[in-house]
Amino acid sequence: QPPLSEVVTPRAWRDTYALAGGAVFGLAHPISQLSFFRPGPRHPNLASLYFTGASSRPGNGVPLVLIGAKQTCNVIEAELGVGNS
Repeated sequence: QPPLSEVVTPRAWRDTYALAGGAVFGLAHPISQLSFFRPGPRHPNLASLYFTGASSRPGNGVPLVLIGAKQTCNVIEAELGVGNS
Protein backbone atom coordinates (compact mmCIF):
# COMPACT_ATOMS: atom_id res chain seq x y z
CA GLN A 1 0.00 0.00 0.00
CA PRO A 2 1.49 3.39 -0.96
CA PRO A 3 2.12 5.94 1.79
CA LEU A 4 -0.60 8.51 2.28
CA SER A 5 0.21 12.13 1.64
CA GLU A 6 -1.67 15.38 1.41
CA VAL A 7 -0.66 18.60 -0.29
CA VAL A 8 -1.76 21.70 1.59
CA THR A 9 -1.60 24.85 -0.49
CA PRO A 10 -1.53 28.48 0.71
CA ARG A 11 -5.13 28.76 -0.53
CA ALA A 12 -6.13 25.80 1.68
CA TRP A 13 -4.48 27.42 4.73
CA ARG A 14 -6.31 30.68 3.94
CA ASP A 15 -9.68 29.00 3.50
CA THR A 16 -9.40 26.56 6.41
CA TYR A 17 -7.85 28.83 9.05
CA ALA A 18 -8.85 32.32 7.82
CA LEU A 19 -5.22 33.29 7.22
CA ALA A 20 -5.47 36.35 5.00
CA GLY A 21 -2.08 35.82 3.38
CA GLY A 22 -2.43 32.06 3.27
CA ALA A 23 0.85 31.58 5.15
CA VAL A 24 1.27 28.83 7.74
CA PHE A 25 3.23 31.19 10.00
CA GLY A 26 0.82 34.10 9.80
CA LEU A 27 2.07 37.11 7.87
CA ALA A 28 4.00 36.71 4.67
CA HIS A 29 7.67 36.05 5.26
CA PRO A 30 9.68 38.69 3.35
CA ILE A 31 12.56 40.53 5.03
CA SER A 32 10.11 43.31 6.01
CA GLN A 33 8.23 40.84 8.26
CA LEU A 34 11.20 39.35 10.11
CA SER A 35 12.07 39.97 13.76
CA PHE A 36 11.75 43.62 14.77
CA PHE A 37 9.82 44.52 11.62
CA ARG A 38 6.80 42.52 12.80
CA PRO A 39 3.97 44.39 14.52
CA GLY A 40 4.35 44.98 18.24
CA PRO A 41 1.97 43.82 20.96
CA ARG A 42 -0.34 46.84 20.91
CA HIS A 43 -2.69 47.93 18.12
CA PRO A 44 -1.65 51.41 16.96
CA ASN A 45 -5.20 52.83 16.86
CA LEU A 46 -7.48 50.69 19.03
CA ALA A 47 -7.02 50.96 22.79
CA SER A 48 -7.09 47.68 24.72
CA LEU A 49 -6.39 45.55 21.62
CA TYR A 50 -3.21 43.50 21.93
CA PHE A 51 -1.51 40.91 19.74
CA THR A 52 0.57 37.84 20.39
CA GLY A 53 1.44 34.93 18.15
CA ALA A 54 3.26 34.11 14.96
CA SER A 55 2.37 37.36 13.18
CA SER A 56 3.62 39.70 15.90
CA ARG A 57 6.97 40.21 17.63
CA PRO A 58 9.05 38.27 18.37
CA GLY A 59 7.71 35.88 15.73
CA ASN A 60 6.73 32.31 14.92
CA GLY A 61 7.57 29.01 16.53
CA VAL A 62 6.33 27.84 19.92
CA PRO A 63 9.18 29.35 22.02
CA LEU A 64 8.90 32.75 20.33
CA VAL A 65 5.11 32.79 20.55
CA LEU A 66 5.31 32.01 24.28
CA ILE A 67 7.91 34.76 24.77
CA GLY A 68 5.62 37.14 22.84
CA ALA A 69 2.66 36.16 25.04
CA LYS A 70 4.69 36.95 28.17
CA GLN A 71 5.81 40.28 26.71
CA THR A 72 2.21 41.19 25.85
CA CYS A 73 1.11 40.28 29.39
CA ASN A 74 3.89 42.50 30.76
CA VAL A 75 2.68 45.43 28.63
CA ILE A 76 -0.91 44.98 29.81
CA GLU A 77 0.12 44.61 33.47
CA ALA A 78 2.30 47.72 33.27
CA GLU A 79 -0.55 49.74 31.73
CA LEU A 80 -2.92 48.55 34.47
CA GLY A 81 -0.33 49.03 37.21
CA VAL A 82 -0.55 45.41 38.35
CA GLY A 83 1.61 42.29 38.28
CA ASN A 84 5.31 41.69 38.66
CA SER A 85 6.46 43.18 35.35
